[in-house]
Amino acid sequence: MNGRLAASLLWQNMNMGFLGANKQRITTSGANFYTTTNYISETDVFLINVSFNLNKFTSKVKLPTSEVGDKEF
Repeated sequence: MNGRLAASLLWQNMNMGFLGANKQRITTSGANFYTTTNYISETDVFLINVSFNLNKFTSKVKLPTSEVGDKEF
């Protein structure tokens, strides 16, 4: 395909639910209270991206030149 097709795969939170890395528990207690909160984030997010370029330009871009030339700076 001459470099027109591109594909990418992104795997986020790749513990597959086995390691427990996506869980957090916060417990707070005092003289007259006790509270606990469990936070669980999303697990295993897969993102697949496929792109195809219809107009592949093979020529180089011509940049404007100055009156002095390449030795201007």
